[in-house]
Amino acid sequence: MGWAALSLRKMTLKQRINNLEQRLVNISQELQSMYDSSSYAEQALGVEKNQAMANLQNTFATNNATLASTYGGATDAAGLAEYNTQLQQQQMSLMYSQMIQNSMFSAKEQAMQEAVNQAETQLQLEQEQVETQLAAARAEYQALGQAVSQDIQQGAIHLVS
Repeated sequence: MGWAALSLRKMTLKQRINNLEQRLVNISQELQSMYDSSSYAEQALGVEKNQAMANLQNTFATNNATLASTYGGATDAAGLAEYNTQLQQQQMSLMYSQMIQNSMFSAKEQAMQEAVNQAETQLQLEQEQVETQLAAARAEYQALGQAVSQDIQQGAIHLVS
């Protein structure tokens, strides 16, 4: 192959190497952006969970205040027993609601983490493929550089004295 054809192939390979290197930079940026977004989403979910739990506590406190005002004047055994039963039911209701909220938020967190893991895996696989292609392109580029030098030396006019 002539040095001109080799040089043209070498230029094409240099462009491919540049494109592959740019893709690696883009993948790195995509991964960082995904990590940042995931972090923000986790924080937002944490805030949402805290608000939901605070609402449950507020409802519990309001219901307890209503019970206290309803049974507050009771001095007989039947009234006190009913008051204690209602308080226990309120506590059981709160614990059940908290359990449901925790389960729901755990499922959201797990789904979000699975989505991030899947996207991360895909990007890492693509990164490995690009790195492999880049190594092959660099090796070919080096070989072409040597081939061009050899072709030029072989094609040079040798003067004999």
